[in-house]
Amino acid sequence: MNPPPLMDENISPALFQIAQAITTQAQAATAQAQPMTSQANREVVPHPNQQVATMASRLRDFAKMNPPTLYGSMVEEDLQEFIDEVYKILLAMGLSTSEKAELATYQLKDVAQAWYVQWRDNRPSRGGSVTWEIFKKAFLDLFFLREMRVAKVVEFISLPQGGMSVHEYSLKLTKLSKYAPSLVSDHRDEMICFVTGVL
Repeated sequence: MNPPPLMDENISPALFQIAQAITTQAQAATAQAQPMTSQANREVVPHPNQQVATMASRLRDFAKMNPPTLYGSMVEEDLQEFIDEVYKILLAMGLSTSEKAELATYQLKDVAQAWYVQWRDNRPSRGGSVTWEIFKKAFLDLFFLREMRVAKVVEFISLPQGGMSVHEYSLKLTKLSKYAPSLVSDHRDEMICFVTGVL
């Protein structure tokens, strides 16, 4: 059975009643939601171990990116390559310089890990936190000896083209250029050296 049709004089009071009912329901819903919102806000308070949890999640994210591992006992290990690859991942993660250093150490194994533990434990307490630059310098000074670095620079400077195509030669030069960044600080300088035969 349908209700009787509304006449013009009944429409305004009916709309007013509907608006009142909607307002009352909205007020009740708001009053009911306030304790739940308040409780949810209390649960957002940081936990004391939040920093530890954050570092653990960063370590998981870092490990998912498959960073290289360094043992420090294998002759064929490319130490500069290790530093460059790890740094590339750490940079992409947007970490602070101290976090970069800490995460990088998780990739050290065997001799490299033993060195790091001794180095870290023997640092003066007033030395402050270990930053990426401090870690990188100490690491390269020990594992990538100056003589080895000089040998790579000499290899870069005296690389003969031999039977390599121009493209292969250019790729080899580019790969070796990371050992001599001051010699190829600008791609234009690199090209001029290549064309004039200085390299």
